[in-house]
Amino acid sequence: MKRSEKGFFSKILQSKQNRAIIIILEVAALLTVVVLTCAVLSGDLIKKNTEPTQYVPQYIESTTDVPDLYETQLAEGIVPTGNVSAGITNNYTPTQNGGGYINNGGGNAAQTEKTPTITLENPSGWSRAQILSKAADAVNKTKAYKSPLNVHHKESFDAQVTEASGGAVVQSVANVMVGWVVQPVDETLNYQNGTAVNSEGETVPIILPKRNNFYLGESGVTSASAKVVNNEYVINISLVEESVGMHEVPQHNAAAIGYLDIANFDLSFLTVDSANITYKGSSLELHINAQGYVTYAEYHIPLNIVGSGHSGSISGSVTFDGEQTEVWTLNY
Repeated sequence: MKRSEKGFFSKILQSKQNRAIIIILEVAALLTVVVLTCAVLSGDLIKKNTEPTQYVPQYIESTTDVPDLYETQLAEGIVPTGNVSAGITNNYTPTQNGGGYINNGGGNAAQTEKTPTITLENPSGWSRAQILSKAADAVNKTKAYKSPLNVHHKESFDAQVTEASGGAVVQSVANVMVGWVVQPVDETLNYQNGTAVNSEGETVPIILPKRNNFYLGESGVTSASAKVVNNEYVINISLVEESVGMHEVPQHNAAAIGYLDIANFDLSFLTVDSANITYKGSSLELHINAQGYVTYAEYHIPLNIVGSGHSGSISGSVTFDGEQTEVWTLNY
């Protein structure tokens, strides 16, 4: 009788073990999609491809000609530092760090720093096209900055698995795993010649987007505003919602911020069967100084991912909601 009971409980235990293994394997399949979303924070959303991307955004020129600040200053004989090494007028020589001017008007007087006063144009009457043009000029000029630059970079990701095959237990486990994978980033990047190495060992360019320059037309935004605060332009832009399949590119997010590129993931132990990604209305805020450089950039990318994957004969599906936030503070 004891042998019979032992065999009976042994079968129960074995059954529980089998069920546990099935749940673990199913969670592993779910992790295919979870990892895709977690990659948003880890940098894959904005990671520079090792191979050139096939997506080439078309630059949409503004119908209104807005002169670049640098061109205006050059015409007036005021040259912002760090931009030009020759042809300086008004007896000013630019410093190497982009800050202030050194008066070298002659004589034996000691050199003194002098900060030029540049009155910014009131942007209250700017059209949407003018605002986007100003944003593009500033972002692309900043991305081309080659002098030494210190940048404080922060990333965070608020994520939640809202639905998962296998029920509440798998959903709960998936959320715990998200907590393990998704960690905030708070780092200082020291740029030399336009690039720096981040905390993950990746070489990254200055601010977003990382695959290409900033290209954004009026059809890609729901709102755009500009104002002057502390002698800087503050521009806020909200993008339209975009939904794409697993190998599709969200045109406007790719042009202004970045996108999740599933094709670049190395998930040899899992297979992604499907992934539908909705960018629910990304937004960005840019602060642009009188010299035309971005001093502060903040990005919000709310995402919804519905996907499925399998490992061997075990498959699973998941629905995932989250929002990535990035903040870049540039110290010239």
